[in-house]
Amino acid sequence: MTKQEMMNRISEVLSIRTFFVSTGSTEPRDFFVSVANQLGLQELSANQGKVDLAKLILQVLGEDWNDSYSSEGSTITKTYFAKLLQVIELTFSD
Repeated sequence: MTKQEMMNRISEVLSIRTFFVSTGSTEPRDFFVSVANQLGLQELSANQGKVDLAKLILQVLGEDWNDSYSSEGSTITKTYFAKLLQVIELTFSD
């Protein structure tokens, strides 16, 4: 599954709008803000950077952060999205 396909599935499960990766498979910060908001983290998500939001989301879902989940330039890796999708589907799918 591509990063885009995983983001699409996460958006579908959480009933949030679809976000699109840009050049170089860079994911928008707004995707993480929307996921965090859907998890009830509105107050915490406002001023966080992308990596901090990604960490916060996993923490709220009961998962630990792994350094392989981000790379240089605040890029969130495909490994992170695979983990997030797995946890989101287990937690929220019927």
